[in-house]
Amino acid sequence: MKKKLKWENIIIVCILALLAGAISFSIIQSKEILVWNHTNPFSIFYSNPFTTNVKNILVLGIPGKESNGGFLTDALLVVHIDFLKNKVSLISIPRDLLVQIPNSQNYIKINHLLLLDNPSGKITNTKMIRTKIENITSLNIDDVVVIDLDGFRYFIDALGGINIYLEQPIYDPNLSNPDNPNEAFYLASGWNFLDGKKAAKFIRSRYGPSGDFYRIGHQHDLLIAIFQKLKTSQYLNNPSKLLEIWNSWKGYIYTDLSINDGIKLATFMSNLTKNDIQFLTISHLTPEQLLMSSETPDFGYILIPSLGLENYSAIQNYVNKNL
Repeated sequence: MKKKLKWENIIIVCILALLAGAISFSIIQSKEILVWNHTNPFSIFYSNPFTTNVKNILVLGIPGKESNGGFLTDALLVVHIDFLKNKVSLISIPRDLLVQIPNSQNYIKINHLLLLDNPSGKITNTKMIRTKIENITSLNIDDVVVIDLDGFRYFIDALGGINIYLEQPIYDPNLSNPDNPNEAFYLASGWNFLDGKKAAKFIRSRYGPSGDFYRIGHQHDLLIAIFQKLKTSQYLNNPSKLLEIWNSWKGYIYTDLSINDGIKLATFMSNLTKNDIQFLTISHLTPEQLLMSSETPDFGYILIPSLGLENYSAIQNYVNKNL
């Protein structure tokens, strides 16, 4: 594997920031998992259009190899890009979904598949999680992005922080206040300014009636806030700001996105508005109730398809109907 030139990395990082900047949880200090799958760094001068009208990118958030469960994908997001409709759909899949391991009779929570594919402790393979996500959604996954999200905190700080509006206050006794570890994490209703540390706490919080879906909602809120800041602050037209963004993510991303794809995506995303982005969640909540919750001795809390184990037809219909 060869590393891309710095400018190429900057372009890719901006795309990732627009698509998936807000998936995170507890992470520790500096790690290196950067692996770029690209053999011709000078292809930046020969960008070609996509041969299809849609592109699907699987974005996975991990705490990092030096953390407990470092390769557990506790954030799973499919980014469906429709170039003809000028529309992006972000499909969130809960980490507690119980799935059959590809080419096996055994079952496991979906957030363990990346770990099974990379027992050596270095991300080199995403085939298992890619195959399962394709099976669940009926979408062909073109590219995979894995983010070790210490970089997320540094990225938010590189943006100068983010403003979030909350309809209801957040109080999570399971998380500490980053400014005072002796206090529980709390955000008041109304507008809140989040630096990198607070933003990481915000999207880790699961202390609500809907549990992990509470956290997924926070991820969606923060994605929109990041998108709007990048748009209004003209980051994509400011080389010095692009360099800051690159430095914030440096060393925390694995992807098989090519630079040609990155250039096309950058142009496309820069022309979107908030109304061109929609969020879909594979959930046990009404009205769709695509999943049902349960408990098992082996796995604890789990989610399974409402039509039964490995029956994803209702989920596939929901996804296809809404794209």
